[in-house]
Amino acid sequence: MQLDIKCTNSTDHGSDADGFNGFMAGINLADLVQLACLENRERKLLVLAGHCSGQIFFRKGEVVHCVTDKLKGEDAFYEMMSWEKGTFKFVDGTTNEHSVEIPWNFLLMEALRIKDEKRAELGKEKGLNTRVLIVDDSRFFVSRLRDFLEGQLGAAIAGEASNGREALEQLSSFTPDLITLDINMPVMAGDVALKHIMIKSPAPVVLVSNFNERHAGKIMEFLRLGAVDFVAKPMGDQPWQLFIDRLGQIVKNAHKFQVKNIRRARNPKPMPYKRSPGMPAEKMIVVLGGHGGLLEIQKILPGIDLNDRCGLLVFQQMCPLFARPAADYLAPFCGYSVKELGSGAPLLSNQAWISAVDRGWRIKSDESGAGIYSTDEGASKDFDMCAVLEALSGIYSRDLAVVVLSGADSSIVEGLQHVIMADGKIMVQRPESSLCPSPLEEIATMELASHLMLPEEMSPQLTSWISEGF
Repeated sequence: MQLDIKCTNSTDHGSDADGFNGFMAGINLADLVQLACLENRERKLLVLAGHCSGQIFFRKGEVVHCVTDKLKGEDAFYEMMSWEKGTFKFVDGTTNEHSVEIPWNFLLMEALRIKDEKRAELGKEKGLNTRVLIVDDSRFFVSRLRDFLEGQLGAAIAGEASNGREALEQLSSFTPDLITLDINMPVMAGDVALKHIMIKSPAPVVLVSNFNERHAGKIMEFLRLGAVDFVAKPMGDQPWQLFIDRLGQIVKNAHKFQVKNIRRARNPKPMPYKRSPGMPAEKMIVVLGGHGGLLEIQKILPGIDLNDRCGLLVFQQMCPLFARPAADYLAPFCGYSVKELGSGAPLLSNQAWISAVDRGWRIKSDESGAGIYSTDEGASKDFDMCAVLEALSGIYSRDLAVVVLSGADSSIVEGLQHVIMADGKIMVQRPESSLCPSPLEEIATMELASHLMLPEEMSPQLTSWISEGF
């Protein structure tokens, strides 16, 4: 909610004798709630939005009571948070009613979630489908993809192109919400088209192409240039449903992608040396990423010095087939071993393990060290990252650092709280630098981040923590 504000230091009786008077436009209601809770005073916030009005009462750093014309308690709070614009007044005030029991940070996170859902439903009512431009030279695949996008995913086909040049010609007259781009095409290949798209007509681009491990370097190059994700085309008798589910997540989030935030990664340089995996890790870094995360990982991992003390775990939302090729691609640019995570992998110093989040994992430890083991193969619903973070917090306590990148799932909040309680560190990418900022904003709102940083700043900070601590 954006508010136009007259700021005064007043009482319920309207006395303006002390303090400051002023005016400020465009303030977010969530920021005001956070400010009032941190102030730790008994206050009343009066909110007006058109013909609607509401009150929020604060006591001892918490929201204790909310009321609107028709609602009371948490429902009233969620209703006010959904208002788009209005005015407010802060006054000293108290109440004997106590209609809100949820801590303020959880209350805000739930309000933001409900607001996002309402916006999505409103978009559906207005017919605001995700508009997709399909760029592929296979008529058969374009026909199948069109059917899936329109029939199962509720998207609208904004256009079709058989090569990069045709795509750029269409983009001169409109900007779609999402572009599906094949890698290998005649006339103008995907990489040339992507460079032109990101410079002239920035839009979210998802790579939809046949997967071949020999193309891993090219795919990582596409992601480095700003593609939001890679989805492998089904081959042979592979089920199409897995393809649809993965593409569906991207279509669902297309409106949230902030392409203007993307900062390309520099061309990586091979490391002149590489340390071999050593003893059980004294410290552990966990990197969590979603849409846009693979771009940031390319900026961060090569710059970290594990210093014979630290291990590294990367859980990234990506095509499961791509985990090993991604690790193989990154390995030459890192001064330590980088491999795909496999069941029974020991948590060693100078060792980075990389996994897609489509697999489930659990942590085991004994006097000889810790290891990570797979649960049911391929069952994403069984992957409980919160349980993994809780287990790692118990093993490493203050020697655990968690890095949260673009698009990471906000359902990890409970796990992050275990990290904080164990005196571990949480480093969160600045939302304004992220392709998919919404989950990062939620985590920042809950004040779980030890540090909010740009990805380019993280490597030296993590290297310093490994040798000295934050």
